[in-house]
Amino acid sequence: MSRALVWFRRDLRDHDHAALHQALKRFDQVWCAFVFDRDILEALPARHDRRVAFIHDAVQGLNEALHARSMAAGGQGSGLIVRHGRAVEEIVQLARALGVDAVLANRDYEPDARARDAQVAAALQDMGIVFESFKDQVIFECDEILTRTGKPFSVFTPYRNAWQRALEPSLFAAHEVG
Repeated sequence: MSRALVWFRRDLRDHDHAALHQALKRFDQVWCAFVFDRDILEALPARHDRRVAFIHDAVQGLNEALHARSMAAGGQGSGLIVRHGRAVEEIVQLARALGVDAVLANRDYEPDARARDAQVAAALQDMGIVFESFKDQVIFECDEILTRTGKPFSVFTPYRNAWQRALEPSLFAAHEVG
């Protein structure tokens, strides 16, 4: 039986979620997790930051949605596994404890997040667990719209024109996402 862990970060929704869709399509058993990352929380200027309250509420909503989705699919109604700690440690420990084959997540483009994901991927690889990330929150990634010489645009108007030329109606076609 193949097993996967979907790691939710800033994408706290159960619909139109690339990593969740891939996990449900490709794996027999799927767990979902969110980590209140101490590396992020400890850097906040105020102890009672409104953003944390917002995320807490979104995590509760996601847990309820995942529970309902599991029940509707004939499952046991499992929801979201929530951890508090350093995401680099928590995700690796959780993946090991669950015995998953892969950890799937949507790409996060922030520099600190990219460094964190690289750490997680390396630790998982050492354990024989695959880390996969998916394009989810953007239409084009940074390396998909480049100048003719293969470099990023430095002027907006030519970038906008190239971006618009690259749009295809198929990008917006209705599709079912798990």
